[in-house]
Amino acid sequence: MKYLYLLVTMGWGLMSLAQTQINKSIPVASGQKVNLHFDYPQLIKVSSWDKNEVLITGTVSINGGENDEAFKLTSNSSGREVNIKGEIPNIKDLPQRITVKHNGEKIVFKNKQEFEKYKKDHGVGFDMTSWGHDVDIVLDIKVPKGMATDIVSVYGIVELKDLQQSMELTATSTYGGVDAAINTTQVGELYATTDYGQIYSNLDIKFKGDGLVQRDFHTELMARPGKGPKYSFESKYGNVYLRKK
Repeated sequence: MKYLYLLVTMGWGLMSLAQTQINKSIPVASGQKVNLHFDYPQLIKVSSWDKNEVLITGTVSINGGENDEAFKLTSNSSGREVNIKGEIPNIKDLPQRITVKHNGEKIVFKNKQEFEKYKKDHGVGFDMTSWGHDVDIVLDIKVPKGMATDIVSVYGIVELKDLQQSMELTATSTYGGVDAAINTTQVGELYATTDYGQIYSNLDIKFKGDGLVQRDFHTELMARPGKGPKYSFESKYGNVYLRKK
């Protein structure tokens, strides 16, 4: 029987075999700014800690583990900045997959022949079908609380929890969203904006007057709720969520 590559979301044993673990520590010096830039991770979880280093842990699965090495995590220190980048520079050269969803399960086929054979043998239709690279990257990042931090994601969601930053923090996603849980008493200035998404908030802040700008395809919120650094959250095409900590 011809080999059929299946990746099913509920099969935790299979998932663990098809992932590469990430564990990277990047030292930083006092007074430096931390710049983080990522393209394809679906989820980037960011939190503060007391150490003078950036710790990145997580998992990478590209095409069921076959192309995990294509994800590159690099860093360099230049003067008063530390630049950390995670990317798949040769993604256009990687093989593509057919991904379907059926009854809540994710199934990945290597090629059209396997896809058509599965449909014929099982006599099923699918809720969703897509053709492209099967990329599943989730990163957990701890950043020094005493350093200015700029986080940029192209396609993924930036989730921020347990923030204790004493310096300015900026989180931006182009196509994903930004989800931030914050203690407003520790934030001197709060800014959030989106062009094509929505901003949702359960904070005890009434955004109005100069603190609320609404135009076609653009929304901005601004407030000075407490004492501390400036927090800025932005998504061009996704949503921004501001939650009580």
